[in-house]
Amino acid sequence: MTAGNIKGEYVGASFRVVHCKKALESFREAIKHIDSRKRNSFSRGMVLQIERLAGGQRMSKDNFPQEGLLPKRKGSASAKKFNAMKRLPIRGYCWLSEEHKNTYFISHYVYKNYTKLKDSDTNKVKKNWVRIEEQGHEC
Repeated sequence: MTAGNIKGEYVGASFRVVHCKKALESFREAIKHIDSRKRNSFSRGMVLQIERLAGGQRMSKDNFPQEGLLPKRKGSASAKKFNAMKRLPIRGYCWLSEEHKNTYFISHYVYKNYTKLKDSDTNKVKKNWVRIEEQGHEC
């Protein structure tokens, strides 16, 4: 398996996990920071994590923390949060869709050697969320 073998969509017993436009490309960019001898096993580990999410298996707060706020829906009292699928030092930012039943969307991946969530990452998630949740474009 190479870094390019992560699929665009995973369907499990509980959820569907879909990569947004350019998410797979962002994974390929992020994984370039991983030692070349470890990339295949790293990719396998990320696939297993995605498959666990799709299967509805419990995700720990360490591996799947809430990271930031999504845009507030019209008529909602508060904004929901998006999560980070963590496999250090790479994170994949995702959210559970309200428009597409039982579907998680992975916005993008980043190589992260810092602790604070960057505004640029939050903005990418928000743009993908608006495109999918409000404008009706799935991928």
